[in-house]
Amino acid sequence: MTTSIRVVSCCVALILALTSVSAVQKLNSINDLKKINFGQSVPKHSLVLLHWFANTVDIDNNDIVRLTFDPNGDYGSHHYGNYEGLLDPLPHGNVRYSYYTVGNINQDTSVPLPTYVIHPPVEEYVGTNLDRIIFRVREYNTGWQVLQAIDQVYITQHYGNSYATRYDPAHTYQITTNLLREIRLFSVEDNDRNSLSELRDHFGSNIDYFQLRNLTNTWGNLACLGLLLFIVIQEKHLRKQQNNRSQHAAKKEAPDVVISFPENRQNHNAHVSVSFGDLLPQDHVTLEVTTRTNGKARILWSNVNRDRLKEGVMVVLFKDNNGQEAIYYKSIDGGKGSYDTSVPLNDGLQVRLHKVRKQCCFWTRAGEEICRGPEFKDPKAVNITGYQARLQLFVKDGKACARLYVDRSFSEWRSEFNKSWVGFYTSTDKGTNEYEWWQWQWATKFTPSTDFRTSSYDVYEYRSSMAIAPGVQARFILSDEVVKARTPSWR
Repeated sequence: MTTSIRVVSCCVALILALTSVSAVQKLNSINDLKKINFGQSVPKHSLVLLHWFANTVDIDNNDIVRLTFDPNGDYGSHHYGNYEGLLDPLPHGNVRYSYYTVGNINQDTSVPLPTYVIHPPVEEYVGTNLDRIIFRVREYNTGWQVLQAIDQVYITQHYGNSYATRYDPAHTYQITTNLLREIRLFSVEDNDRNSLSELRDHFGSNIDYFQLRNLTNTWGNLACLGLLLFIVIQEKHLRKQQNNRSQHAAKKEAPDVVISFPENRQNHNAHVSVSFGDLLPQDHVTLEVTTRTNGKARILWSNVNRDRLKEGVMVVLFKDNNGQEAIYYKSIDGGKGSYDTSVPLNDGLQVRLHKVRKQCCFWTRAGEEICRGPEFKDPKAVNITGYQARLQLFVKDGKACARLYVDRSFSEWRSEFNKSWVGFYTSTDKGTNEYEWWQWQWATKFTPSTDFRTSSYDVYEYRSSMAIAPGVQARFILSDEVVKARTPSWR
């Protein structure tokens, strides 16, 4: 009887060990990261370490994660035996697999972790050396070279308060390639104010201009990392505090209203638009220019105060933040809504909220400006894998266009790209040969840009006749069907 119990117990233990990975939560996006209790059950430093790792490895257009360092020593990385069965047993076969771990901030090595990982500039993100990254390497021999790729990535931590203990399966999370890509958008190489504003808008953050400025002053050239930490950790706690304050204020019969006036009229990049005129309580208007399906501009607005609506307000479209002449305007009667305009979409378009000025009879015009939204911006260029060149999808007069950035040191680009071409697709699901009819061009036939220049690149453009619309994508094909670059799907 005792022997039977022991056998059953061993079987149960074996089953639990073999199925332990199924319990490992998979994180596929920044939104998934927000659900983790960083600072409570998971060290905040884990995000700093993960940010470094995502921006150290390389990810190609086929979502293959390439090693850029020696896992047997660089950054203190070393073999991980998985003896406690934390992760899947390694597959058997002709392909060799190995687990490695990295993240020991106290380890001396010839290739150390960056200073910002070991000593983050903000105290609350300094690590206690508990958090780690585990990654699985797939290695195979082609006959003339050995190729290595990472096919699994995890963040984990040691039990208790000692880095000498085992890893904690309850706080081990698998990181997908998609999440690594999203984190790579917060590269420390992109720290200008426009990049931060674009990231904020892309991930739906409510960080305002003044918080963004303070973040930049605090983090310096690591501002993108600071923004990532704000979005994932701080913003969640701020929203909880705001909700608690709102509930507490609702219990008062006559709550006090504190109104903050902006310091700078030129703050047009804030996601919550900046007020220029007199403010009303709960003035948090959001304004945005987006894309219709026919290459025209669509205006969106929300959170317009009822008192504003009673007074009369209108949305007004301008060429850009410096524009003084309205190119479209429409009175609104709801706090949230949209208008489809007949204005061709262009980079820089900006919507503003104005008071309505009544003239004789039934005529009205735009009166005093109340607030303005961000300028519409073309998405960033993407790298053309293996070459010192980049590809950008942009819009001109409502049409899908492509821009090639060629590093000036890449003098042989015309011969290298002799058979290369760029095609336009209505969605990312389309096959390489399913580009829109005649919407493509040879890379060497792109024309030099006359109105867009950089100090490091020669710029060439091709303007198609295809209307820009949500989902549109441009691809750079080296030859035949070898895709070397894909732009993000147009939003």
